[in-house]
Amino acid sequence: MQELKSPASRLVRLFKKGRDNWREKAIERKQKIRGLEIKIRDLSESRENWKKRALAAELQIKQQNKGVSIQEKKKKLETKKQT
Repeated sequence: MQELKSPASRLVRLFKKGRDNWREKAIERKQKIRGLEIKIRDLSESRENWKKRALAAELQIKQQNKGVSIQEKKKKLETKKQT
C-alpha cells in the first residue's frame, strides 16, 4: 500500500469534515422528503374531500332536476286533463 504524503492528523480532519458535511446533507434531505410526504398526504386528503363534495353536489343537482322534470310532467298532464 502506498504511503500518504499528508500527515495523519490532517487526513483525519479532512475525512471527519467530509463525513460531517455528508451527514448534514443527508439530514436535510431526509427532512425535506418528510415534509414533502406530509404535504402530499394533506393534499391527497383535501382532494378526496373536495371530490366527495363535488359528487354529492352533482347528485343533489340530478335529484333536483329529476324533481323538476316530474313536476313539469305533472303540470302538463293536469293541463291536458283540464282541456
